Amino acid sequence: QVQQQQQAQQQQVAQQQQQAQQPQQVQQTAAGGSGLAVTGCQNATVGNIVRGTYTPYSENHSRIVYRRTEQVNNLDVLVYYWDDRDGPNFCGWWFGPKVGGDQVWAYNSDRAMSPPTTGWRVPYDGPVDTTFVVSVHNGAAGQQPAQHVATQQQQLQQ
Repeated sequence: QVQQQQQAQQQQVAQQQQQAQQPQQVQQTAAGGSGLAVTGCQNATVGNIVRGTYTPYSENHSRIVYRRTEQVNNLDVLVYYWDDRDGPNFCGWWFGPKVGGDQVWAYNSDRAMSPPTTGWRVPYDGPVDTTFVVSVHNGAAGQQPAQHVATQQQQLQQ
């Protein structure tokens, strides 16, 4: 009986250690993988969908998938990488509601490990939108929209 109790205790300790390690791994990924901020976009419809803040969500083809912090029309908005398994024309970074889905809003053929800052095509087969910018986002960047609104209000009052 003593041996059984010791084995049961060892199993419990092992399980607790595994559970304790799992949240740390998630936290390291979230802390190590900065979020994104998307600004610009000349296409009003696509702009309303893609503009916003994104956080690391999952992984696809050895790259981080980012998800917008707010849904649009009950759809997730994802930024993901697709490799060349379906041919070079499909390889690159995409904005869409589903990884690898048929519906997409923007595309960039860059093969970098993280989404490129500029060079996005809206629509995916259209011209490059020079106003469309994807930038690294940290906690302080969340204050920018409020500052921007305050600046706009001051300009309106003048």
